[in-house]
Amino acid sequence: MRRHVKYPPPNSFYFTDTSPIPENSITMSIAEFEAMRLKHYINLTQKDAADKMNVSQPTFSRVLESAHKVVTKALIEGKQIRVIGGNIRFKKGFKGYGCLKCDYEWQDENASKEKKTDCPKCGSSKVYYLVKEPL
Repeated sequence: MRRHVKYPPPNSFYFTDTSPIPENSITMSIAEFEAMRLKHYINLTQKDAADKMNVSQPTFSRVLESAHKVVTKALIEGKQIRVIGGNIRFKKGFKGYGCLKCDYEWQDENASKEKKTDCPKCGSSKVYYLVKEPL
């Protein structure tokens, strides 16, 4: 079945440009970008994505809806999207160890696979190297 459309998009391609910001651009916050990345690129549920961003699910939904409006406007009007700003905090990765006996995990910036250590909680030597990268 054929789909009915009003007209084709004004641009047939979209690109990143490092030159000065064009007047024909729309701004998207970094939080809006992150919401779209978590929901549509990583494919998390809204609840899980909200948890990753440390916001409530209703707040996440509002941020995502705002991002959809920015992208839609850019596509319809043939504008470039500038991603910048917002009230954000960048996540840090976790490097440390975990204990097989008591499930305790602790951070240690000097941790390595070769370094042997005991669990500070239970004293067990059954410890593994642990790296967690934020989504």
